[in-house]
Amino acid sequence: MNLIEQSIGAAATKIAREINADGIISIERLPKEEYEEDESLSIKVTIFKKVQPKVFKKVEYKTKIKKLETGSIIPVKEILMEAITKDYIKKGEKIVCIEDGSMGTGYKGVLFIFDVDEVFFKIGKQNISEKISPEIIEAVLDIALEISQEGREGRRIGTGFIIGEISELNKYIKQLIINPFQNLNEKIKITDLSIKETIKEFSQLDGVFIIDTEGHIISAGTYLDINTSDLDFPSGFGTKHRSCAAITKETDAIAIVVSESGGKIRIMKDGRIAVKV
Repeated sequence: MNLIEQSIGAAATKIAREINADGIISIERLPKEEYEEDESLSIKVTIFKKVQPKVFKKVEYKTKIKKLETGSIIPVKEILMEAITKDYIKKGEKIVCIEDGSMGTGYKGVLFIFDVDEVFFKIGKQNISEKISPEIIEAVLDIALEISQEGREGRRIGTGFIIGEISELNKYIKQLIINPFQNLNEKIKITDLSIKETIKEFSQLDGVFIIDTEGHIISAGTYLDINTSDLDFPSGFGTKHRSCAAITKETDAIAIVVSESGGKIRIMKDGRIAVKV
């Protein structure tokens, strides 16, 4: 460890104590593996999690992230999502994060502080996660953001995700194509990071994804059969946005919709747009 890394580590520890942070996350690059793709980096995440005043527990794990451009900052949201999935950190916590010079961003070291709730688009303030786990919502948002930014096969695409009680949703959904998630030996959860590319591929299908309140992906390419004529909704939106909004008015579900034109993401609840991403 060089002098810069030692200084950043000492500063992170001091700051964490002074602001009563819930944990410290350290991110460093691992040596390139022979089979590693050029677009990805193997990294080690070290989490020092406070278990009681002045006592921290250390956890380490390896993961992969997209290769970074010079001058960019580590995509904390990806790391954070994985740490939450692994139950190492939780919503409502304050985290100090440090990144060393091995990441190849051009910085000798980076130190910053964030509230988990702020990184997660202030979902709590809109009561969006009132009946649905924030982990599920954030997993869907993570995929929606990548669809919005990357598109598919060089073109923009739009899609929607409905998350709610299947017993309620069944009244308003129809499967017009073969459901790729039907008759599987085991239900797949949207929080499974290994399924992201598959979801992005199926996002090209007409219709929406249906996800239950436990995060299981029930269907893709699903049609919403619901009346939107009485919906008080802004003009200028297409059928998919209106149908997704309508189903959140009739049920306790929430909808996350990626717009094909512009790639904007909107979270809908109670028949209205609750959050714009």
